[in-house]
Amino acid sequence: MTRKTLAASAAIALVWATQANAQANELTLCWAAWDPANALVELSKDFEAQSGIKMNFEFVPWPNFADRMLNELNSGGKLCDLMIGDSQWIGGAAENGWYLKMNDFFDKGPTARTGSTGPRSCPPSRKRPAATSRPPPPSPS
Repeated sequence: MTRKTLAASAAIALVWATQANAQANELTLCWAAWDPANALVELSKDFEAQSGIKMNFEFVPWPNFADRMLNELNSGGKLCDLMIGDSQWIGGAAENGWYLKMNDFFDKGPTARTGSTGPRSCPPSRKRPAATSRPPPPSPS
């Protein structure tokens, strides 16, 4: 992942976080412990200075990351306000409703999201869906 891609991804996540948590004083981002995570900590300093929102981080070593974060999601845990998951989780995460559809949010345009007068709109409630068990894998044909 290039630094430019990481910065863009982090910026989008942080803009959403600002909108979704207009009243929040702190946000916790969960991710794997590796060098790009360190870059994200550096990028967050500008976000903190501009927004006044303190960023906390929960970095988990790769060998434990999937178990820890999937347990967090399945249990409806409250540790993470933002989570950068593994690309291998996309199917299961979609099936379990762990993604927030943000089409309407982004369709409003950048001024609606980042206007100098503060948030004008927020994505739907961050209420997490009830924990569900993962469906069994398909049986071999």
